[in-house]
Amino acid sequence: MTRARQARAVSLRAVITGALALCAAIAVAVGVATVYGHHLAPERAPGTAAQRGPLPLSQSAPQTERERHEAAQRARLEGWGWIDRQAGIAHIPVTRAMALMVAPPQGRQSP
Repeated sequence: MTRARQARAVSLRAVITGALALCAAIAVAVGVATVYGHHLAPERAPGTAAQRGPLPLSQSAPQTERERHEAAQRARLEGWGWIDRQAGIAHIPVTRAMALMVAPPQGRQSP
């Protein structure tokens, strides 16, 4: 073997040391993730799922429910009505509200 070839040879000790360091880093990361995961969502005692309430039932036609919901939201955005009549708080159509926000205040001239 020539001297140049020996200088390029990979050290087995360096490879093993690097592999052990990588395994140790992975073990530390898994340990930290486990501890952090338990801190965020501690395990619940058996039976607590029932205490939270039943899961929602599956819908045979969720599109109908979604259309109803979107129609109600659209009516709210495009309609007039009271939020709290005694306090004098109402909702107005979103297009009218945007127009009021861009319009200069009455009594002042725009620059």
